[in-house]
Amino acid sequence: MTRITKSISHVLICIILFGCATNQDNFRVNTDQDTFRKLTDGSVIGYSQNETSLWLGIPYAKPPLNDLRWRSPKALDPWDGIYKATEFSEACTQIGSTFGDPLSVVGSVHGSEDCLYLNIFAPKNIAINEKLPVMFWIHGGSNTIGTSSLYDPSVLASSQRVIVVTINYRLGMFGWFIHPSIKAMSLDPEDKSGNYGTLDQIAALKWVQSNIDQFNGDKNNITIFGESAGGHNAYALMFSPMTTGLFHKVISQSGSTKTSTLDEMINYFDAIESPGNKSSSKEVMNQLLVADKQALNRDEAILLQEGMVDSEIYDYLKSRTKEQIIQTYYNNLDEKDYMHHVINDGFVLPKQGMDFMNTEKLKDIPIILGTNRDEMKLFLAFDPEFTSQKFSMTFIKNQDFYDISSEYGSKGWKVAAVDKPASELVKSGNQRVFGYRFDWDEEPKLLMMDFAKILGAAHAIEIPFVMGGMKLGGLEEYMFDKNNIAAATRLSETMMSYWSEFAYNGDPNRGRDKDQAPWRAWNNEVNENKYVIIDTPPDGGIRMSKKASSYSSLMEELLLDSRIPNDDMRCEFLQKALDANWFVDEKILKSGLCKNVH
Repeated sequence: MTRITKSISHVLICIILFGCATNQDNFRVNTDQDTFRKLTDGSVIGYSQNETSLWLGIPYAKPPLNDLRWRSPKALDPWDGIYKATEFSEACTQIGSTFGDPLSVVGSVHGSEDCLYLNIFAPKNIAINEKLPVMFWIHGGSNTIGTSSLYDPSVLASSQRVIVVTINYRLGMFGWFIHPSIKAMSLDPEDKSGNYGTLDQIAALKWVQSNIDQFNGDKNNITIFGESAGGHNAYALMFSPMTTGLFHKVISQSGSTKTSTLDEMINYFDAIESPGNKSSSKEVMNQLLVADKQALNRDEAILLQEGMVDSEIYDYLKSRTKEQIIQTYYNNLDEKDYMHHVINDGFVLPKQGMDFMNTEKLKDIPIILGTNRDEMKLFLAFDPEFTSQKFSMTFIKNQDFYDISSEYGSKGWKVAAVDKPASELVKSGNQRVFGYRFDWDEEPKLLMMDFAKILGAAHAIEIPFVMGGMKLGGLEEYMFDKNNIAAATRLSETMMSYWSEFAYNGDPNRGRDKDQAPWRAWNNEVNENKYVIIDTPPDGGIRMSKKASSYSSLMEELLLDSRIPNDDMRCEFLQKALDANWFVDEKILKSGLCKNVH
């Protein structure tokens, strides 16, 4: 993403992706005495805006600097005086991109390692003894980019009377990284885990448990929700044995259940047994040594690394600047490893990963899980195989190939993130599993670009609808126009109603006002309700679907699809399915249809 040309369409997609209020709107504000609160670590004061009270940039753990880099988050030291919580904190360290933070310089090292802060949004005029449900938002961005300041849940908080907490957490190399030297030099099993970004989220949840009552939040009714990597992290928090009692409901929007093993995260990529990723910690150490001119090439770096004792390696890694670490990592990045998945360390996350069938804890957690119908279009729109860029505009080369590619990729995403886990959760005894598919695709045309065809119901398009802020930082005219804004706003109100009713009662049902179409729980029986389709009335409105898919049914559909003109293209789709970790029947691979597919 760092190589994407910045254009009107790219800025638009960033705006769509993140909701998309910039933190500049909140810099010079006056505090509101009604927002004074006494917390466990000190006093804070925020400000009010329209119907919402806001507290921005409250620290929830010590800055993870110097000896605290690649350590679990540590408790804050209490502060004196009143902390002015009126500005967002810096983003966590990441490569600059319009997707991660529009305020960054693309390609630069952006943000700070001092970034463990959270933000609180609450409706004004809460009764003294009133306790409201808490919704805890985890931002997306492949666990490598993004920041909480990109999201404005003010409308969600004020209109639905919920408390919304948004957080920053360590990203990329600082959030999920484990080298044998770190394990050897650590006494605490949390420090040995490599899951520092996950531990940050857990620390923020613990902060909420200790302090949210001061904001009229109910610590016994907390819903975690997130999109993309945030949905992935929401799943991880479900599985972690460290989160019992910290939250009570989960919403995973376009999440993922894929995890990384310790071997993948540590070992050399060409190890004979249990090879690692090309961006594993040993490979990153090699790259740092070469970049630092201590070795001429990878072979020399391996010899040098293997001759160093753990304390030398650990001190060397800690002494590298954030710029050295991030730039070296990105200069050697294998794009397949761009996403930082949580690690099966056996302590923060189970060694078997996210196995829904064998976790007793998950039986009692209500969950909403869903995807967007055209998830893959966001990514295909920037792929030169599918589109061309001319005059700062995006043009699709072959609409049929584009649509079919998106369709199968998006359906595969839905199987992985919704159909498979929902089926397994219900089979294991969870009766409060609710699936959705978001289908809204009514974007306008702009400068010869038809965004309904380029994006449709692409990845992350649902976020502004869930947050409720249909104003998109002044660029809403590129997403909405006079022909669609009224219907889009009504759909947003419907989604907020479902999401908040779930936060209140663990069942979206008919929404907060009991006037929406019924959203039924997932039922594994044939011809029974599976998931709700979310769309405006002209495209079918809100309705239940009884059709679920599996990898095998998608593979059968792919092989029989008459729209695919030849076997070469069919085999190309099959290879993409394998690359996306579909479980493909071995008989298909051995059939001879696609000889070069593996």
